[in-house]
Amino acid sequence: MLSLSLVLLAAFGPLSLAFQSPRNPLVHRTAAPHMSSAAAAVEGSDESLFQPAARDAKNSSNTAQYLLDLDSEAATFDFCGGMLFQLVLTDRLKSHLQSVALEKDGDEQPLIHPASQPLMNRIPGYRKSSFADNKTIFHGRELRKIPKANGGMGFVLQLSYADEADVEELGQQSAGKGADGSWSGEAVDPQGWSAQEIATYDGWRGDSFRQWRNAKMYNDEGWDCVAEMNSEEMFGLNHRFYLHYDDRGRMWLSAEDGCEGTPSEGSGGLLGRLGGMLFGR
Repeated sequence: MLSLSLVLLAAFGPLSLAFQSPRNPLVHRTAAPHMSSAAAAVEGSDESLFQPAARDAKNSSNTAQYLLDLDSEAATFDFCGGMLFQLVLTDRLKSHLQSVALEKDGDEQPLIHPASQPLMNRIPGYRKSSFADNKTIFHGRELRKIPKANGGMGFVLQLSYADEADVEELGQQSAGKGADGSWSGEAVDPQGWSAQEIATYDGWRGDSFRQWRNAKMYNDEGWDCVAEMNSEEMFGLNHRFYLHYDDRGRMWLSAEDGCEGTPSEGSGGLLGRLGGMLFGR
């Protein structure tokens, strides 16, 4: 039987390399490669990305700037106790948040809901529809098999911009199965939800019952995802997301179906390399 050290060497390479964090940002970024939070923390990185007290000291009333910081640092969110998703904001959403961030106490600041609202269906005015307003609810996608995603698992959590000009109404079904509200918003973000994703959205249902999209489907519906994410094998699923605190003051990014993640302190290390093998990175 092989010794444990030989098994680890075969699976991960030299142990000194196994604990190094990925340094490649997504290909659409033009800045220098980002270090993971875990690696950078040793060199004095900004703990405001993941530590509640430091976060509040820097951006207590400016959630828009906090989201922009998470995106610019290629921060990862820890979903389901170890699945690391890099947060990526679309260009249109970034532009919107940059305007909002200029007024830190403004009415358009994204809302972080209290710990007493740990599920989307507990927030005021919740309805099953495709509605999003870039403030209380966001459009987004979970994307898989993204080769250079920070975290080492090939996972990206993308948030996009939603049409702000439209309203939601009760009693009309304009989304997927089980909808109880109608939203007349259009596809206004070239990197965001397509008209088809808006019309058929049913994110309150389990993932196995929903329409996953591959790269060809995204391309056919108007998003050139292969060029942006550098992956012909990528696939994904659209979700609505909202933000909430927990009892420890941590912020969570939560999907409508209840799956959620909080900013992580690192990009994976050994766990990330193992995840890359398990999840097909």
